[in-house]
Amino acid sequence: MAQVLNEPVIYLMWPRSVLMQLAHPDIAATEVVSGVYGNRGAQRWAGTIEYLRVAIGGRDEHRRDLIRDVNAVHAAVRVPDDHPEGVRRPVFDPRLQRWVVATWFVSIVDTYRLLVGPLDDDTVERLYREFQPAGTLLQMGPADWPADVAALRAYVAYMEGEFPARLPRSGPDDPPEFATPGDVAAQVFSTYSLRRRYVRRIGRVRLLTWGMAGEGLRSVYGIEWTAAHDRRFERCVRSIRRLHTYWPGTLRRRHGRRVTRRYQRSPHGRASAGLRASRSPANHTARSSRTPTNDDPRTGRNHR
Repeated sequence: MAQVLNEPVIYLMWPRSVLMQLAHPDIAATEVVSGVYGNRGAQRWAGTIEYLRVAIGGRDEHRRDLIRDVNAVHAAVRVPDDHPEGVRRPVFDPRLQRWVVATWFVSIVDTYRLLVGPLDDDTVERLYREFQPAGTLLQMGPADWPADVAALRAYVAYMEGEFPARLPRSGPDDPPEFATPGDVAAQVFSTYSLRRRYVRRIGRVRLLTWGMAGEGLRSVYGIEWTAAHDRRFERCVRSIRRLHTYWPGTLRRRHGRRVTRRYQRSPHGRASAGLRASRSPANHTARSSRTPTNDDPRTGRNHR
């Protein structure tokens, strides 16, 4: 699993997994009051990947540091106003954490199969066992995990069947501080916090994400997907797979190994910094959740 996570294209698992998470009403409610996708989405994106790399491939002392940092981030997340009294905070609920790590795993496997190469069933089962520390560090116990990959896929299919027909979006007459789950989801592809060299790539990221999302998830967000989008998506996939045939795996995965080593040299390295950067005052969410954009929601083409 550590080798899979070091593939550069694995970064593309994050947007799809986040869109799956935001379709869960309890997670969406938490992100509305404390999500920071618009202001610090890039740090959250990198922090998630680095968390997975350290949780799965790091040493025990680095995992202990990681647990402390993750708990500190989660402790700073505000509880939604309508959250029942006496019920565990959403970010510490193993039921919700199970959905989060399930979206991570299926997105990692699907991204790898689509853009890198095939994985047989035995390999996926082994990856699933190696992946489980990513959940146990997030308040999940061994009994909280589905028994095997087939059970995990069945769980994901059941949860997808519970998605709402459409996530609400705020209207033009709503006050700026009014935010909805649909508004927060729109921030996933925000370029506000991206480094300049990555901004021009967000259109391709958006196209690949919605292509991998499937019709069910696209309908939740009201994304129109035509045959033309499908053709562009398939061309993009072919170009990436063609690149991988000329790019040796040891060179592709060099950056991931370097990031992991950098963290291991410092107990509070980049992964901790990435996690801490996802903390932000909750009032940033309402202000940024409806940031106007001229980008096409499917292809990322800018019409300014």
